[in-house]
Amino acid sequence: MKSLNVKLVLVTVLLQLFLSVLEVNAGGGAGARPPAVGVAVPHFGDLIEFPQGGYSHYGIFVGDGNVPLNGRDDHNIFEMTRKPPGCRFSTYQEPFTVRNEYYNDIVPRTPEQMVATIEELMRPQDKRCKDYSLDKENCEHIATLVRYGRAMCRQKGTAAAGVAGLANSRVKQKRRESSAAA
Repeated sequence: MKSLNVKLVLVTVLLQLFLSVLEVNAGGGAGARPPAVGVAVPHFGDLIEFPQGGYSHYGIFVGDGNVPLNGRDDHNIFEMTRKPPGCRFSTYQEPFTVRNEYYNDIVPRTPEQMVATIEELMRPQDKRCKDYSLDKENCEHIATLVRYGRAMCRQKGTAAAGVAGLANSRVKQKRRESSAAA
């Protein structure tokens, strides 16, 4: 069991190094552009994927003026970024893909619930957007928390999917151990 933990830590460190080398700011950029012909037009609350090579960055499409805290009409994505760490509103750039089907097994929340969660996450006292963590608080965790009410990370279809699965297993194991101890 100890060697599995060491391997998991090593894989996590290597993935973090990989992400640091890429250092891509997926959601930012000046000026919104309409999607290319044949690209799905996102709707409020859609899970948006920005492919980055070996992993994907995720955000939630909020559109224009749907979230009072947004403050800018051209910022239409709510996302968590690693550098600087935190949640923010930004403008989507292509390529992106609407990926609601990645979580077909879960019913999305209402737009009002999504807005309420975004407002909670943006409060200074809320810690969930403060410290980026691959296994507990990353962009996909925050996006799924907003859309589904549960923080999850699958990294479906990427090289990081295996690491996400290991991290999810580790988090579930810790929850079971905490429940058993209580």
